[in-house]
Amino acid sequence: MRKVALRPGLEDELKDALSQLELWRCHQCGQCTPVCPSARHGGIRTREVMERASTGAMDLSMDQEIWKCVMCNSCSERCQLGVDPAHVITLLRNAAAQRGNRPEHFAEELKLFASSGMSFPRTGLTRKMRKEFSLPELDVSEGTMEELRRLISSTRLGRL
Repeated sequence: MRKVALRPGLEDELKDALSQLELWRCHQCGQCTPVCPSARHGGIRTREVMERASTGAMDLSMDQEIWKCVMCNSCSERCQLGVDPAHVITLLRNAAAQRGNRPEHFAEELKLFASSGMSFPRTGLTRKMRKEFSLPELDVSEGTMEELRRLISSTRLGRL
């Protein structure tokens, strides 16, 4: 397997993960970009992200483009060479988040999730709609919350 020479600034764990994905197979054909719903609306340019990932030419402490991906996996499905752009973007996001680069609303959602077990607030409208659809109230048990706290503290999520 041919390894990609990545910029020394990327941490070893990320370099190893990207090298194992064989990014050298990406021929920059650009088929990943037109199927991307984000790209169609001025968002992420998948081909360019793949190029920058393969050369290590990105500053993950500041890059905002990786957060424009909607994670629909269309790019990975379209790639005829078996490169997995969605997975590459996930790895880049993880590394960026560890460096403090993440959208503020992600941090707010994490705080809400850690405190309530839900990633959206329970509002009067939510309760009303659930009642109209004959759905039960959303209650997270204390046992589930304790398990959630343990998972958060023992994973990288707890460090964010």
